Amino acid sequence: MQSAADLITQQVRQCHIDDIKDLSAFLAEQTTPIVIKGVCAHWPMVQSAQNGDIQALKYLTNIASDAPVRAFSAPAQVQGRYFYNADMTDLNFTQYASNLLALLKTLQQALTIDTPDSYYMGSTACDYCAPAFTAENPLQVTNHACLKSLWVGNHSRIAAHYDNADNLACVGAGSREFILFPPAQIDNLYIGPLEFTPAGQAISLVDFTAPDFNRFPRFKNALNSAQIAKLEPGDGIFIPTLWWHHVSANSHFNVLVNYWWRQAADYLANPFDAMLHSMLAIKDLPQSQREHWQQFFTHYVFSDNKELGAEVAPHAKGILGDIDEQTARRIRQLLLQKLNR
Repeated sequence: MQSAADLITQQVRQCHIDDIKDLSAFLAEQTTPIVIKGVCAHWPMVQSAQNGDIQALKYLTNIASDAPVRAFSAPAQVQGRYFYNADMTDLNFTQYASNLLALLKTLQQALTIDTPDSYYMGSTACDYCAPAFTAENPLQVTNHACLKSLWVGNHSRIAAHYDNADNLACVGAGSREFILFPPAQIDNLYIGPLEFTPAGQAISLVDFTAPDFNRFPRFKNALNSAQIAKLEPGDGIFIPTLWWHHVSANSHFNVLVNYWWRQAADYLANPFDAMLHSMLAIKDLPQSQREHWQQFFTHYVFSDNKELGAEVAPHAKGILGDIDEQTARRIRQLLLQKLNR
């Protein structure tokens, strides 16, 4: 059976870091995925990885802390696919308390095993688990507040999911394969539960290594819009907010660094929270009422009409005006009053 990767013909567009004068300005202009070759090739992490897994492990071990972290392991038979169990009553992997130093020791031992279990630490702040990493491996990606996270492990397959923020993912060691879909393909990806998820975000239920088109027939349509990219140490990929991405780590030792940021003020709320509230308030209304509320949302939220509330005196506009920090606080207070009634 062919994998999803075998059926994708469109490559993610790419450029080279040498062709970019200002990375922050360049990324701020991007609205679709792009691979940036060599974006972090100057990192000592990358240069160590180019000398083999042992050197990469040694480099990271020298700067890792023993601060508590959450680690994950999956038995060899699931082939690195961190997912649900067969009847979706639980997950097919184990979460346990560890630290980066201990995980690196486990990964080094796994290098001596022909078919090892999968191990990884995901989405952990670099400054927390490896305080010297940022200083030794610098990269300025945005002028917005930015979360820099470290992912370390051996072979893994992370189901297609989205992020609520823009994302620059940089390969520090090993190789990565990314399969991406535009947000409009959500209907064709067969998304699982919103509240019971392997890692916090809803995921596609399709197994990309062996897609079952009888069970998931619309996935063929998603593949028509899919893009694929294969990254080596030193490469990075920009993934815009809400783009679905399936990620495979294909080497015996892999390091990925994520930069996440929102092109929005810190005081603005998470749009996902608004969607949950909308599901609570609107999803089960009669169709005619849902259509009316759709018109309200278009008017107040999605329209590009800059004259919203133009007929209202400036001192009386309230939340119809531009949302600053004070207005955002007022909206939160109003929501709390409504939810707590």
